[in-house]
Amino acid sequence: MPLKAKANAHYYQDANFTLHAMHPKFSEIDYELVMRNQVRLRQLFAGQTEWPKPEMTVADNTAVMEHHVREFNENIAYGFCVFDAADKQCIGSVYIDASEVDGYDSELHYWLDESLLALEPVLEARMLTWLKDKWGFENPALVAREIPQAQWQYMKKAS
Repeated sequence: MPLKAKANAHYYQDANFTLHAMHPKFSEIDYELVMRNQVRLRQLFAGQTEWPKPEMTVADNTAVMEHHVREFNENIAYGFCVFDAADKQCIGSVYIDASEVDGYDSELHYWLDESLLALEPVLEARMLTWLKDKWGFENPALVAREIPQAQWQYMKKAS
């Protein structure tokens, strides 16, 4: 399902974060981060995906990045690699997806490295402002954050 707003930004930067649209050129640094956080990520995305699998390789991650590029170009979903403010270290990811649930105009998924969990509320607030001001999304669903994954899956079936 396409998103109602087209990407108007492949890049975002503020005092804490720099976001770049996902691209295979980030595959190796993203892979290292994902594998370091794999247990937490499987818990965070449980019920939605089994990603990342313990046996995932850099080549697998490159294929995932290529998939995200296609989704971005086709206005299906938007994935971003999150870097620190200096744009030097990959520290997480942000995903903007279409919502299949009435009352929500998009889904916002995000995660940061386990060492930076204290910054997740900051990232969330900045992304909600960015989605509203630059994308026109007024009511993104915070799946696995404000809305538990199991409840979200039920809401999707009911819509």
